[in-house]
Amino acid sequence: MLNNANLKSVKLFVKVTLMLLLSVTLCMTGIFFDAFRSYAVQIPETTVINIDGTNYEVHVLNHDYDNNMYLSLKDMSVALGNTDKAFVLERSQTEDGESRINLTPCAKGTVTEPEEDEDSDKSEDDIDMDTDDNGRVNFTRKRQLLNINGTDCYFYVIPVNGKDDFDCYVNCGEFALSMNLDMTMKDNAVYINTKGEFDFSKYDLKNSGLQYMTDSCMVGDATTGDIYLEENSDQVVTIASTSKLMTYLIIREAIENGELSYNDTVRFSAKAAELSRTSDGVVRVEEGQTATLSDVMKAMLICSSNECALALAEHYSGSEEAFVELMNRKTVALGMSGSAYFFNPHGLPIYQNDVLTVKKQNHMTAADMFILTSHILNKYPDVTEITSIKKTKLESLNNFVAKNTNVLLYNVPGTVGLKTGTTDKAQSCLVSAYETVDSRNDTHYIVTIVYGTENVQCQSYTSMVLMRYGIQHFNATMLGILPEGDRKEKTPETLEEMVEAVMAEARR
Repeated sequence: MLNNANLKSVKLFVKVTLMLLLSVTLCMTGIFFDAFRSYAVQIPETTVINIDGTNYEVHVLNHDYDNNMYLSLKDMSVALGNTDKAFVLERSQTEDGESRINLTPCAKGTVTEPEEDEDSDKSEDDIDMDTDDNGRVNFTRKRQLLNINGTDCYFYVIPVNGKDDFDCYVNCGEFALSMNLDMTMKDNAVYINTKGEFDFSKYDLKNSGLQYMTDSCMVGDATTGDIYLEENSDQVVTIASTSKLMTYLIIREAIENGELSYNDTVRFSAKAAELSRTSDGVVRVEEGQTATLSDVMKAMLICSSNECALALAEHYSGSEEAFVELMNRKTVALGMSGSAYFFNPHGLPIYQNDVLTVKKQNHMTAADMFILTSHILNKYPDVTEITSIKKTKLESLNNFVAKNTNVLLYNVPGTVGLKTGTTDKAQSCLVSAYETVDSRNDTHYIVTIVYGTENVQCQSYTSMVLMRYGIQHFNATMLGILPEGDRKEKTPETLEEMVEAVMAEARR
């Protein structure tokens, strides 16, 4: 039996031991996170870039993860300097004062490698940059306007402002896409064939694991209904602000039927005004404020205004609840799956009125969204007159400047919409449309649907790759062939098959 004195001693010993263990744990945790942070913000290394058979050393960054390679644009400018892809790296500003990095095409031999200063003790791997209090270099990825071959693009890049120099690191895949480069990687080296183009097949995409960057994705021709590629397209996903495409459809049908007009005056309710003052508000409005239906619709589609989506619903149906009922009826009329269901006209989560905190969110499958998008584009192609607007001033909404949230409008010329979406559960989503024509000059819309990517950069890049594949597939189909790698290879067994194989090779 322990007496009181001994019991107190035991308790004191236990407390001291626990405090020591806690201190050691916190110390080790700090060391761990310091080590992680030092890994996450790496110093640039060099890798071999083989361009048309010639090797160059180029600085690269593996941002946060191994093989998440970002290339030095300054070094790539030198490496491509003697090719048809030569460019000069410059900085400028737009008329609005926005910073812009220019990759301006130039003649071969214009860009040369800078001469080394013989008196300098600095090695080629040393880069003068600001560091934090712990001596670590800060590499911050930011959304940046780039002008590539005369076309404005928005990428998430890593600008590096040195004491005497400037550089910018861009994602390897995005660089290949934007420059239309035939680029491959093998054994930590990058190979570029400047005479080829960025090209891949359906099997390349499947083998690359691109589908794992999304919860669900697909690409196809909305005009014909042909699906080129899909992954988990029947999986139910939350659809965030892409819900507004259904809101648009209901309102557009009402306009066609003469029930509404673009010149209608829409009045904002107390509920819409309250929504505009939350963190999910886009256009600040007051109760009783009015605007034209045309401007309200533009704000909903261009800058994803939630309060404007609600105002349109209330304007047409008298209440949000009545409008949502129309939305759900329309899913049935269009032949969408039973998984398609709406709780509101804008796509924001709704907390259930219960002790249990449960969020209800609009949901459907990517295949359902393809049905909805195809219907809109085929019946009301004028939607693209709104969704292709990059920036506009909405006079009846107090001259609010609406900026489009779809970066594919910049990054893939020919893109005409359609809608972005983001919530915590849905993550980053994008429904895109690309306008093209066939051999008879009939308009087609290539539609890419991406749900559940981890951030905007991933959403944009995945959509760009899928859209590029869709365009490639469509163009090849117009020529009567399939893209390289989409054909099923089969050994000819009969004379007819041998002839067909020879003809197929000739068409390639």
